[in-house]
Amino acid sequence: MKDSVAAPSPADFVRAIAPITPATFFAEYFEKKHLVVRRQDPAYYADLLTVADIDRVLTQTMVGGDEMQLVKLGKALEADDFVMPSGFIDPVRVVRHFDEGSTMVLPGLQKRVPALAAYCRALETVFSCDLQTNIYFTPDNAQGFKTHYDSHDVIVLQVHGSKTWNIYESPLKLPLRSQAFKPEGFEAGALIDTFTLHAGDMAYVPRGVVHDARATEEISLHITTGLLAPRWIDLLVEAVSELALEDPAFRHSVPPGYANEGFERAEARTVFQNLLTRAMAGIDPDRTLDGFAHEYRRRRVPVVPGQLFQLFESEAIEPGTPVQRRPDLIYAIKVDGDEVALSVYGAEIVFPAHVEEALREALLLPAFVVGDLKADLDEAGQAVMMRRLVREGVFAIAG
Repeated sequence: MKDSVAAPSPADFVRAIAPITPATFFAEYFEKKHLVVRRQDPAYYADLLTVADIDRVLTQTMVGGDEMQLVKLGKALEADDFVMPSGFIDPVRVVRHFDEGSTMVLPGLQKRVPALAAYCRALETVFSCDLQTNIYFTPDNAQGFKTHYDSHDVIVLQVHGSKTWNIYESPLKLPLRSQAFKPEGFEAGALIDTFTLHAGDMAYVPRGVVHDARATEEISLHITTGLLAPRWIDLLVEAVSELALEDPAFRHSVPPGYANEGFERAEARTVFQNLLTRAMAGIDPDRTLDGFAHEYRRRRVPVVPGQLFQLFESEAIEPGTPVQRRPDLIYAIKVDGDEVALSVYGAEIVFPAHVEEALREALLLPAFVVGDLKADLDEAGQAVMMRRLVREGVFAIAG
């Protein structure tokens, strides 16, 4: 069985970090140190989110109480202060608390703002991970959260106003999620950098880097995207667990009495070391990586504007019909015997094996005209293939 995974299409990521290139970002900054990009272009991210978008969401879309936090100086307001008995926020009270210095925190706003959704999906193609997107809308001279670190990397886009950030020496490098920040007794290390993000600027802060941020003398609106990436330890644990399903040596009990004082550990140490050696010989890295990749693709929700009308029109696809690939697909192609399967959106779309070359070619093109593929599939066959791919939300009729 062959397996081919699509190359990412990171246009929005490239724009987000420009003029830093992705190659420089991953070589010099990712999981290593914070990055600040200043642009002197207040409208740079205006197509992603605006203050008017925040007003529209707050006042016209019935936001649930679980879709918002109000935070002031590190303390979250009680839900009763701004959530109605119906379970929806009261926008009048929310705005009043904002005026009194509370920061609005809106997690998952990409579910309501299409441009933000497109940005997040573009980042998914680059990082192959789930995203945790929070929108922070802060009054002038106010601070939402106190000094802390996150257990996930964050990319910050300043879309309106400005905010001053402080970066401190960090006590913990690349914390796991189980090592999340705990404020009790925490003291920040020495201050190592201070910078102000203005509209159009961006920052990257690796997990574990201690920081805080405060709005300046103007209202601040920024997008924080958290990268919930799997860690190597996650794959190692999964790999050993998979091996234990096949090899009973890993399923034996730890020797009885191992917790007692005076227990002789010599034999236990030998068994432990032998199991590590056995694991190194028995683990198939590709199988574990394939499993994580499959699970990520499986839970990725399709975002397919206009799909209902595409369905209506799909039967009319014929040679000469212009089509375009849906943006930011994450997919894999597998060939098994006389079938080729496209794995995308948590489903497998199966074709006869002779379609493979045309399928691969089509998925590498942003747009083309049915019948123009160079692969060995005639015009009628290309039309049949594209009708299926349009109905499945992988392509759309252009125009």
